[in-house]
Amino acid sequence: MLLRQTFTIIFVVTAVAASDPRLAQLDQDTRDLLNMLHDSCIEETGLDESLGWIDKARTGEFTEDQTFKNYLGCIYMQTGALAEDGEADYDAMLAVLPEQFLERATKMVNQCRHVRENNAPDTAFVLNKCLYKADPEYYFIF
Repeated sequence: MLLRQTFTIIFVVTAVAASDPRLAQLDQDTRDLLNMLHDSCIEETGLDESLGWIDKARTGEFTEDQTFKNYLGCIYMQTGALAEDGEADYDAMLAVLPEQFLERATKMVNQCRHVRENNAPDTAFVLNKCLYKADPEYYFIF
């Protein structure tokens, strides 16, 4: 069950804003897990949230900064959806999504299956940009 909740994080949040109404669709354990994952990756990467890079990404402005890329890579690697070498497991991401997110997330992922960079941070960064472009209205980040 924990693995399912962890993979859910990828699309239910490549990050989740606390005010995002989709967060209310998740159970409290999943929301707690998302917050823990966010905090862990902030601590691990040293991302300064006051710079607003996560907020900017919510509107399609992705800052070309290694720390921000590392944060995104951390999120994906901690969920097991992305290897250090940049290889993403798109089918596994989709296989564990809750039904209410599956249709729209599948469309997004299918448009981004080509994304593969040389390492996890770069793949996560390019993937997030692609997912935003695929469906800016549905994309969100925590």
